[in-house]
Amino acid sequence: MTRTLVILSGLPIVLLAACLDRGAVPAEPARQAGSPVAVPAPAPPLPAVVDGWREYPLRDGVIALQPATWRTDTVEIAVPAGEGLEYKLTMTKGETLVYNISFGALADPGKMLSEFHGHTTQVDGVGDLMFYSKTGGSPQSGAFTAPWDGIHGWFLKNDSPADIVVKVELAGFYALQVK
Repeated sequence: MTRTLVILSGLPIVLLAACLDRGAVPAEPARQAGSPVAVPAPAPPLPAVVDGWREYPLRDGVIALQPATWRTDTVEIAVPAGEGLEYKLTMTKGETLVYNISFGALADPGKMLSEFHGHTTQVDGVGDLMFYSKTGGSPQSGAFTAPWDGIHGWFLKNDSPADIVVKVELAGFYALQVK
């Protein structure tokens, strides 16, 4: 029994040596005497407690006040079998939207393409485009803040053999695009 303990007690040293040979355990880098040592910046002090509360200063992006009243809409979009279409909103940079999108009686979510994207108006043939989400036909909920003034919405492509109705529930600051 004593032999086993002696053999096992040397095992960590053998493992450590093997790891060092393979570079798995990084060695401390060599430093020259007198060279500066990086010291992490101290954490900002906590605000003082007043009546049981610590009050923090307001950070950018925490609240976005809007000049207009928010709105809500529930829109049902018929997407015929084998076809694609776009559903668009107009938003100004900084406006926020909360949404749910669902795909009705779609039997196979892999047969649906849903691309949530936005773009600016083209100037001299050039505009900005950003894809926010590319998914299949699985329900999705989210919150979105427009990165720029422009059109924001969904390209919906139904590759299934049956027509479907996509339901989009919206709340926030936007205007529905009328065709």
